[in-house]
Amino acid sequence: MTVNVPIEIDDQFTELIVQQVLKQVNENEAKDPLASELPPYPNRKQVKRVLKIGDDRLNDWIAHGLLTIPFGKELRFDREDIRSFLDQQKV
Repeated sequence: MTVNVPIEIDDQFTELIVQQVLKQVNENEAKDPLASELPPYPNRKQVKRVLKIGDDRLNDWIAHGLLTIPFGKELRFDREDIRSFLDQQKV
């Protein structure tokens, strides 16, 4: 047996939900520069610029396990690897 119950959602309620979701997305982007500024496979210069760190700190992260991707003469990083590494460092 199937019962169909129509559900009507008020336009004001829908708009309220949309506004709350947009607010949360904007707050998350503001908190996480990796999500909005770093390309998927940034080079050293891009990582240092966005995260506002120097060569010493980046080299230290690499020495402590941050994965790198050899790309010709330069190193690249996976944005998700950086995020995971930083999340592990917070613990």
